[in-house]
Amino acid sequence: MREVLTKNAARNIFYGGSLFFILIFVGLSAHSHWYIQNVSTDHAGLTESVAKGKRLWEVKACINCHSILGEGAYFAPELGNVMRRWGVQDDSEVAFEVFKGWMEAQPPASRAVAKCRNSI
Repeated sequence: MREVLTKNAARNIFYGGSLFFILIFVGLSAHSHWYIQNVSTDHAGLTESVAKGKRLWEVKACINCHSILGEGAYFAPELGNVMRRWGVQDDSEVAFEVFKGWMEAQPPASRAVAKCRNSI
């Protein structure tokens, strides 16, 4: 028996291996999509105010300067722990007043801060 890999055998190994790994990829992609939708998403916590905050974050392009929980730029303060840093995590009205005062204390020449200030 010859120990040579023929052209047909090499082609079959290539196509069979490619098909196998394509099926693995599709299966893992489908599982990831299912997992994100059904297990890792907190549907109860996704309220209308969360959706409004996400829209504001995207429309005002806050990610260009700020980071939230480590995602984004680092030119401006991290926003994921602001309430804890300012000590107002339990009272949203006080938090709003503190945030509004902080925004008003920023230099007026800052275009990004002015853009954010107009959205409040």
